[in-house]
This record gives sequence, structure tokens and C-alpha cells, in this order.
Amino acid sequence: MGRREDNKARKLAALEQAATRLFMEQGYHRASIEQIVAEAGIARGTFYLYFPDKAAIFKHLTNQLLDPVMAALERATAALEHAGSLSETQAVYLEMSRALTEALLENGEAALLYYREQRDPGEIGEWLRVRSRHFDAVVTELVRSLMDRRMLRVADPKVVAMAIIGAIHHIAFAFLSGEPFEDPEAIGTTLVQLYGQGLVLPDAEG
Repeated sequence: MGRREDNKARKLAALEQAATRLFMEQGYHRASIEQIVAEAGIARGTFYLYFPDKAAIFKHLTNQLLDPVMAALERATAALEHAGSLSETQAVYLEMSRALTEALLENGEAALLYYREQRDPGEIGEWLRVRSRHFDAVVTELVRSLMDRRMLRVADPKVVAMAIIGAIHHIAFAFLSGEPFEDPEAIGTTLVQLYGQGLVLPDAEG
């Protein structure tokens, strides 16, 4: 990396760190671009070389979590098309849970920003809710595909998907807020086993 690229990377990192801290401490609406650039030690004009507005840097930060989460869901969707048995299907879900857990552990502050601002009535809250509904739809289709293959008990796939997503959100927020867990990296596997045992049809277990 050349000197110019290194300087740009350092300024971007400073903006990311400053914005994250201010959004976490004050919330999206109270934090300002003026505060972000002052915290980062960067001129206001320089900010606009990286982001057009405050919403853009917030989306950039939260996408560090949301993009790998969506990528993991899309990989699972593609892998399920080639999973012909229950054991292969379980392997797909275990790999997906590993990837989701890894994304949460590596991007904890981005996850907290997502959770804290999701109910905001303004533009950012609506953007987060659109992303959330997209996740819901993908997980619903994952569940539906297993029901269509007669691997899971017949139920409303959207209800099942939202129950699983709700459990993940609750546990993730608790962990990221400082509640202790014996083995954070095993959370995803535990959820897969818990829901799998309740939903798998007896005939599919063989």
C-alpha cells in the first residue's frame, strides 16, 4: 500500500471509530458530522470525500455486519439445493450458524447499532427494517424448502422463521450487552439443535 492509500485508510479508520463511538453513546440522531470529524481529527470537508452524509457512514458501519450475514444466508440457500439427506441439510445449517456467529463476534458494535436504531421512526430506522424484512424473507424460504422436502413438521414457515430470528436477536443482544455465556461460539449450534429436534419429522431422522 502506497503512502497516499495508507493515509486514506487511516482517515477512514478514524472516521469509522469516531462515528461508532458517538452513535453508540448518543444515538444516530444526536451525533453530528461536526462531532464525528472533531473526534477523528479530520476536516469536515475531508468527511465528504468518504461519505455524502451521516446516513451513509451509519450504513457503512452496519453493513459490516449485515453484508456477511446476508452472504451466509445466500450461501446456505444455494447449498440446500444440493443437500439430499437430513445429515447434509444439518451440515448446511451448522455451517450457516458458524458463519452468523462469527459475523456477530467480529462486528459486535455494528450489531448493537443495528439493534438500537432498528425502531427509529426516521430514515435510518426504515432502512434497517427493510434489511430486516429481507432477512426474514430469506430465512422463511429456507424453512419452507425443508418443509416442502418433508424434512420438517408442517407449520407456518414464516412463524417458524421469525421465532428462530427472534431467539437469535435476543441472545445476540444479551451477549453483546455483556451478559455472560459459557461458550459464545456454540450459541448457533445450540439453536440449530434445539429447533431441529422440535421440528424434524421422525421419518426424516433415519
